[in-house]
Amino acid sequence: MSVNKTTIPTETWVGLYSELADYILEYSSLDPIWETDSEGNEVAVRTDEKQDEFMDIADTVETIMRTFLNKGEN
Repeated sequence: MSVNKTTIPTETWVGLYSELADYILEYSSLDPIWETDSEGNEVAVRTDEKQDEFMDIADTVETIMRTFLNKGEN
């Protein structure tokens, strides 16, 4: 099967896999991974374990993205 892949800029590529990995991590986690700081901003509360999990998810998301997209050059 030949797939016509769309090329997206590297900045978009990074933003997309990061957003998708965050989404998957958030909805697969039993404990909250975000909290509100004293200024009302949401901040990540990531243990080393959650950071490792995020990286594994991001790697998988990038693998899937490579099936359908090309990462542009910067």
